[in-house]
Amino acid sequence: MVRPARHLRAPTPRTAITLTVALLLVAAGGDARADRGSGSEPSVSPQVIRTGSASTGYRVTFRYRDADATRVQIKGEWYFGNPYDLTALTTDDGTALETPGTPPTRWRPGDIPLPYPNSPAANWPVTDLRRGRDGVWSYTTPLPSGVFTYSFYVDCADATQAACTPVSDPANPPWNEKNGKVSGTVERTSQVYVPSDPSSGTVDHAWQGPSRSGRQGRLTHLTYPAPTSLTPPGENHLAVYTPPAYDPGRAKPYPTLYLFSGDATEMDWSTQGAAGDILDKLIATGQIPPMVVVMPNTAGFPDSTGYASFDQNLTDTLIPYMESHYHVSETASGRAAAGLGYGASLTNSLLFAHTAEFGSYGVFSPGRRGNYTLPDASALTRTQLAALGRTRIYVGGGWQDPSHDHHAAEVALLTGLGVPVTPGFVNGGHNWYTWRLNLRDFLTRTAFFPPVAG
Repeated sequence: MVRPARHLRAPTPRTAITLTVALLLVAAGGDARADRGSGSEPSVSPQVIRTGSASTGYRVTFRYRDADATRVQIKGEWYFGNPYDLTALTTDDGTALETPGTPPTRWRPGDIPLPYPNSPAANWPVTDLRRGRDGVWSYTTPLPSGVFTYSFYVDCADATQAACTPVSDPANPPWNEKNGKVSGTVERTSQVYVPSDPSSGTVDHAWQGPSRSGRQGRLTHLTYPAPTSLTPPGENHLAVYTPPAYDPGRAKPYPTLYLFSGDATEMDWSTQGAAGDILDKLIATGQIPPMVVVMPNTAGFPDSTGYASFDQNLTDTLIPYMESHYHVSETASGRAAAGLGYGASLTNSLLFAHTAEFGSYGVFSPGRRGNYTLPDASALTRTQLAALGRTRIYVGGGWQDPSHDHHAAEVALLTGLGVPVTPGFVNGGHNWYTWRLNLRDFLTRTAFFPPVAG
């Protein structure tokens, strides 16, 4: 298999000297407006430069070439707040919290990315880029360490952007986009990794940045036969991560994680979630074993009670497909399921209705509205409880997530039944900053650990 291009991001500087890191690969036609009529070289974007000065020690410049545009805006995951300064962690009904909406220029040590207002919606700032004489629009901002997702709006006439379609960075396209052609779902975002500057007090998030060793896993996009899928009919999409030096002939099959996103697409975890880079780092440092990760598109299946139609496709079609095409474990102890938001609801459906299919479960930020409803404790049979007691379960999310009380309720339900559970609560909202932490936590503390005794 040929490894497709990953997120095209700036590598970590190796010295204190100011570095200009350029990513010069462009996906022609990835956005029909990009480089419209310019006929010139693609713009460098994003450009990460170490400044060594306040507030974060790094600044990032984003560029978009379109000489004919009248307005270009960028939306990025860079509002911040100090979690210890907030007056409340959640609300009773899950509505928005009044977080400060601190811009990057006022970032201080201890601040974390938090939407403004803080709710399950992606309330991130939208900022105008400045047009240059060459038709290149640009925006520069300081950013602390970590992965940040961003996208552009071009000539958007809606003040709320609700009626406009965002586009990814043509100079930094998603990995499933090559030469203007997209495999599967269009991912309308791009990502940038910013290293840590210790002198500025930024947390070192190198574990979610690109590998510097050259040992990287592969991301592959596949369309597999799915007889019950309605959209697309008779088939569906998935992204698959295979670890560095994946060996289909090795004696021991690879443990396998089935990882679900909150927006139903197969692309979110490997782009916004930086899952490939996180796995590379955790495998390289020996914190987790080499594994295969399956990230399916969860949409397109018939309506059903709960998530029965998706569950059926997963257990009857997708798992057998993976076991026939990859050298993966065929035992429950060698399979894990995890997801965030909507994907957490899918995980809970499997946890309570198909317990024996997986040995480990990771539930990140399970929510309320329209999502899976936890079963009543009295409705669970002794057989179900015994099966739950043999699994490894992780339930996590952000303390500042407006639905945090729902996360806590699941922990209380399981522990009240005598089912062991690993809680994984971190300072964070309902956002990818939190879920990347949850993924690392789940993989290093729970997934594929020996079964619970008893």
